[in-house]
Amino acid sequence: MPTIMISIMPDGMPVDQMSSDDGDGPSCPLPTQDEELNAKNRDVAIEDHGYREPNTGSAFNTAETCGSCGSYNQTDEILECIEDTSGDTGYCQHLKFSCMTENTCDEWVEGGPLTSESQEEYKDIL
Repeated sequence: MPTIMISIMPDGMPVDQMSSDDGDGPSCPLPTQDEELNAKNRDVAIEDHGYREPNTGSAFNTAETCGSCGSYNQTDEILECIEDTSGDTGYCQHLKFSCMTENTCDEWVEGGPLTSESQEEYKDIL
């Protein structure tokens, strides 16, 4: 049975995680392991938060992509969870789904992406 942990990212955003089933792999957010839940959360992001391809929408700033968002997680652990080695995908900590680096949404926040390096820097200031 998976266990649920709550950790806090640098900006105070709670991150839902579950233990791996085999005990050897990383702890992963449930949507990265459940395609149906990930799709449901992506649909909510599209409908309620304007998740879209780049250069669409009237107020889109080309610098405001998922890949530069403060909620965009591309830590080594997350990339292992979503099985991405290309760098084209990450995990939206805010909307809880795997998303494309070049896309955007109305919930974009300054300060990203979250990387293993930025997490190490954060640990150093604690």
